[in-house]
Amino acid sequence: MIDIDQSHPEFVILHPEGALSKADFAELTKAIDTRINETDRVPNLVICLEKVPHWDSIGALASHFNFVKVHQKVVKKVAVVGDSPLLSVAPEIANFFVSATVRRFPSHKLEDAKAWAAATEDDPGHFETIDGLPRDVVAVRAVGIITGEDYREMLLPLVQEKLKEHDKLKCLFVLDHDYTAYTGSAAWEDTKFDLALLRDFTRVAVVTDVEWMVKAFRLFGPLMPYDFRLFGLAELEEAKGWIKR
Repeated sequence: MIDIDQSHPEFVILHPEGALSKADFAELTKAIDTRINETDRVPNLVICLEKVPHWDSIGALASHFNFVKVHQKVVKKVAVVGDSPLLSVAPEIANFFVSATVRRFPSHKLEDAKAWAAATEDDPGHFETIDGLPRDVVAVRAVGIITGEDYREMLLPLVQEKLKEHDKLKCLFVLDHDYTAYTGSAAWEDTKFDLALLRDFTRVAVVTDVEWMVKAFRLFGPLMPYDFRLFGLAELEEAKGWIKR
């Protein structure tokens, strides 16, 4: 079944659950098309997925694809909300095939997903610089959804500018409660960023409580060719002191 919440003027919230049928997509199509005809406005979609649903038949799958094929031409934004690992890559794949902009939000960021769906522009996120540290420290805080453009347009130029003054740099990354997610393009730019600048850093600190990142950094951090240390959000000041050394 698909629970359809139309109580918001700018977007519709969908809660798909269990095995989805042709009838579910027929009801969804009717609800969205009726709303468009009655309001003369195309709503954005917020899709909440506690678990990744499945189709009960090939016919249901075909109905789903047909709904996407027709409505992706008019719907501008789709926010996918959930914590399944599959959702980390699905929106990135979808962006190659649909006209709508698809962004993924973790479950605890539902209100952020709604705000994004209600906003006129995309503006998913950015890096903020952290002041009060030595000039040889690249210190940034991730806010919202970090994209590849954030690396190319903000972080890389910041590093390159500092390398004009210093042969070696230190780096402090903070991913706190205002951080939402990385897009696939950001992950790729992050990889290229690390490979290109590995030898330019002597020390890197990451401050976060994001569980999957904590696990990843604990696994790969010791393999980096610089001093690496992971801190929890409550240890931010300790991280600042460590990065100054």
